[in-house]
Amino acid sequence: MVAMLRCAVNLPRANQPTATRNLFVNGSFEQSKEPWFSLVSANWESFDIAEQHAAHGRHSAHLALRGGAPSKGTKIVGVIQEVTSRDFPKRLSGSYRIEGWTRGTPKQYLQVVVIVSGDASDRPFQNYQIRYLLAGIDKPPLLIANARYLLVAGSEICEGRWVRFDLDLQADFERQLGRVPKGFSKIRVLFEVRYDEKNAGDGEVRADVYYDDLYLGE
Repeated sequence: MVAMLRCAVNLPRANQPTATRNLFVNGSFEQSKEPWFSLVSANWESFDIAEQHAAHGRHSAHLALRGGAPSKGTKIVGVIQEVTSRDFPKRLSGSYRIEGWTRGTPKQYLQVVVIVSGDASDRPFQNYQIRYLLAGIDKPPLLIANARYLLVAGSEICEGRWVRFDLDLQADFERQLGRVPKGFSKIRVLFEVRYDEKNAGDGEVRADVYYDDLYLGE
């Protein structure tokens, strides 16, 4: 289990690595969207670049989750980047901010997903992953055979402030999946706000989530 974060505590800027060591390109979203992207599917919606809130600099990624009362199933709004690296990175960190959170269904939450593909191992899956639950839920929302869930913070939603997270990927993969990945082809990292298994009789879903200062490296 990773360390719990209280929403009232922001980690200091002084502890952040220099930009030259960041495997993410444009981790602060100051150069528009690229190379960040979203998936194209019926359940996914894309992000935009915002100026109204930024942890540092002038911009952040804005994820607007909307779902009317009659909506059902799953909806995901996310921002994604894929990286290649000879060695598996140790740290994943960043900041998120929540505005206008209206919970319309129990499984409405923020998460970061780290997916490792192409590991030359005897695992029965094409990829394996850890899903870090950041806010909105305090237990695994789904059962996924090739995934492990880790709780970063509880279900509490803290609006109107930036909240930092700092994850030890190597330690978490070692504990949860038995090894630090080696010989992999790529790492995909997804920053999401979403809901799952919503019933048509549930209420309206609404949330504006911002991600900024995203870092992947040593």
